[in-house]
Amino acid sequence: MNQEVSITRKPQYWWMPALFGVVFILIGYWILRSPEESFEKITKYIGVIILISGAIQLIFTIKNRRDIPGWGFQLAGDLFDLAVGATLVINPSLLLKLITLFVGIWLIANSISIFMKAAEARKDQHSYWTWEFALGLFLMLLAIIFLWHPMLLGISIAVWTGLAFIILGIFRIVLTLRLRKLRNQE
Repeated sequence: MNQEVSITRKPQYWWMPALFGVVFILIGYWILRSPEESFEKITKYIGVIILISGAIQLIFTIKNRRDIPGWGFQLAGDLFDLAVGATLVINPSLLLKLITLFVGIWLIANSISIFMKAAEARKDQHSYWTWEFALGLFLMLLAIIFLWHPMLLGISIAVWTGLAFIILGIFRIVLTLRLRKLRNQE
């Protein structure tokens, strides 16, 4: 797939991607500077977006209830959106706790599976059972750490999000340089 910019005439507002690029880099820097605070703020922003979306959809549903078959389900979905959005705005750490709970349980289930495979390998007298056991133990410890201190997972998510914003910002600036070159060609 060709990723080249295909513009047939001189681009107007060629500098716009650079503006967004700088904004993205600044957001990425802000997130990396304080990932704990950033995760909660990002969660609040997501909550506000869900809350606004739910409110707008609720108004639409109520105004058009006669024209929407089964509008009660739509109404229930809109109210659910409002509840989720409000919860994330009021208690942003709840999302982190839920994510951590699911990831922790998933890691524990996988570590138990690894322990079972290691026991089977030991029974069959394979020498690699110790490596499998060690990996299962490491995975179990990671799960316990995540469940014990959920903010570690939030910090990790925030760090990757910050890096993603910086990379996107760099791409936008590179794109601007390509557009400027195209603009200056005659």
